[in-house]
Amino acid sequence: MKTQHHIDQLILNYLEGGLSREERHELEVWLREDAANRSYLEEMQAVWIAAETELQITDDVIGQEWEKLEKRHFSKPGNTFNWQRWAKIAAIFLLGALFSWGISSYQMNSYFAELEESVIEAPMGAKSTISLPDGSTVILNAGSVLKYAGDFGKSIREVSLEGEAFFEVAQDKSKRFQVRTSDITVKAYGTKFNVKSYGDERTIETTLVEGSVSIVKNNRQKSKKEELFLKPHEQLVFYKASEEIEPVEAVTPEAAQPEQTVERKPEKILISKGIDPQLFTSWTEDRLIMKSEPMQKMVIKIERKYNVKIHFEDADLKDFRFSGIIENETLENVLAAISIASPIDYTLKDRDVWLRKKKEEKNKN
Repeated sequence: MKTQHHIDQLILNYLEGGLSREERHELEVWLREDAANRSYLEEMQAVWIAAETELQITDDVIGQEWEKLEKRHFSKPGNTFNWQRWAKIAAIFLLGALFSWGISSYQMNSYFAELEESVIEAPMGAKSTISLPDGSTVILNAGSVLKYAGDFGKSIREVSLEGEAFFEVAQDKSKRFQVRTSDITVKAYGTKFNVKSYGDERTIETTLVEGSVSIVKNNRQKSKKEELFLKPHEQLVFYKASEEIEPVEAVTPEAAQPEQTVERKPEKILISKGIDPQLFTSWTEDRLIMKSEPMQKMVIKIERKYNVKIHFEDADLKDFRFSGIIENETLENVLAAISIASPIDYTLKDRDVWLRKKKEEKNKN
């Protein structure tokens, strides 16, 4: 249960522009719990604004307004206000006097809006180009979501990403730019890079085109030793920890159920140097470049680009490797090209595609 002391600290951090992502989420949850909570925050914001006006306030006014605030919000047993945390704000107690100084509800709402989160989503089969408040440009790939706070750029420039995006970051050495994903955070100042972090994939890829970026693991104590830096034409792949259940054939015919084994795969990091960034960023120009890519990975890109669902009727087709370029082609043309270049046949119905071996291939087996 949150104590009043803890809430006071969150609010003060917010007003000072120093909320972490976790603290911001915690404060948003608290605000939604009760309308009185939002009212309390708005009053504190109004007081903060008034303090910044450097108006002259007498001790009598301060005392009177503090008594009003104390009665309204701290009358319950056990609720004590952490005076030391707010002592540096000379006018923190003057609720009633604020409105006589012209502190409008518009000003309060604009400050409260800093907590509002912007959410941009690119649906399957489409891309979205976003201009951030700092002048940075983001191209969001299909099936991706980008979020950033209303006070973006006030202290740091942070966005959260689920999916894939290409970033062209505006230069600002005083405020780093960072992309937070489920497991890692990518930090940059002015650079071009691509991040792919879909929730249904085990890997998170960071590909650097220009400039410099660093990658740190989330939820760890800050340490320069844990910060990994990339140079242009380098890629970092983070493998999430996972557990895969694999069936094992029964040893005896009497076994009622097949046994299962659980394969635990730990986290790991792989850095590749001298890569061709176009292989990983061509999607921004409506091109897909494949270089000996397994069909299982290739169909995921096709599903997102064309908003379809692809099914394998023959599982061993997943390992078939494909090289080529798909550029501004219709789905039917793409499937036809795959069929010509491989032993794969297909059926397309509505938004579903079924892949199977060609009859002559099946007869060989």
